Amino acid sequence: MLSKNWLAWTLNTILILAILGGCAFADNENDQGEADSGGNASGIMLAGEEPPEVSGTVKSIESEDEIIITVNGVDKVYRLSEDAKNQLKDSVIEEGSEVTFTVYTIGDDKETIGEFKTD
Repeated sequence: MLSKNWLAWTLNTILILAILGGCAFADNENDQGEADSGGNASGIMLAGEEPPEVSGTVKSIESEDEIIITVNGVDKVYRLSEDAKNQLKDSVIEEGSEVTFTVYTIGDDKETIGEFKTD
């Protein structure tokens, strides 16, 4: 009798561990799939990809570190990278200027301008 109870308990334990292991595996696959399919819209950029280009109108230069640009009718605050700061110092980007730039994120909700495209 003892061996049947022990066998039943062991099989139940193995079954529960297999189910939990399968759920964890499926959860990891889902996370990776979302990252792959999320693309640039969520700010995730896969290795080797070019940063996305955005076009808009400079509304105001808030400080040395931030700028407000109207993109598709929406005012967005962008952080400036060191390269973008240098471009602002060296070039004539003023309020009302049409600009094209690359963006990336550094782990928060605010996007950072990598560099302004000049033609």
